[in-house]
Amino acid sequence: MKKLIGTIVALFVCFNLYAQTPSYTSKVQGQNMDFETIKTLIKAEKRGVLKENMNLSEAEAEQFWPVYDKYEYEQSQLLNEQYALLKEYAESFETLDEKRTEELMNASFKLNKKEITLNQKYFKAMKKVVSTQTAARFVQIMGQLNTVIDLSMTQELPLVNNL
Repeated sequence: MKKLIGTIVALFVCFNLYAQTPSYTSKVQGQNMDFETIKTLIKAEKRGVLKENMNLSEAEAEQFWPVYDKYEYEQSQLLNEQYALLKEYAESFETLDEKRTEELMNASFKLNKKEITLNQKYFKAMKKVVSTQTAARFVQIMGQLNTVIDLSMTQELPLVNNL
């Protein structure tokens, strides 16, 4: 557990380097980081965290990783939607009216529901190839990682103006 927490803290620090401005680009070691580059780094980091913390046997790993790859693809699509929504908000938060604010909030709620549905879908899929406890561990780890990613993406966003 300490290893997982340490890994997540390190991951959080890493993600903070990538999400320092509302435009979600930053200079890391003199290079501009675009969203696709950040997504690639996030994907690699998540896989590494899972490899270290899932404690899979060789036989389980053979079954687990193909299912995870499908999950990762679908989760990446949600990340694209989340990024687009956050980008739109960051670019227009100073001029948001009541109607647009409600639309953005409803879009955010829909994304949250999609994420829950995705987790339920892949919990069931994982249970077919690994034990229920291992599938639950996967969902828990991904929940922690996604929380870190969400925080990294949103920490620099200003709050909605109070009119």
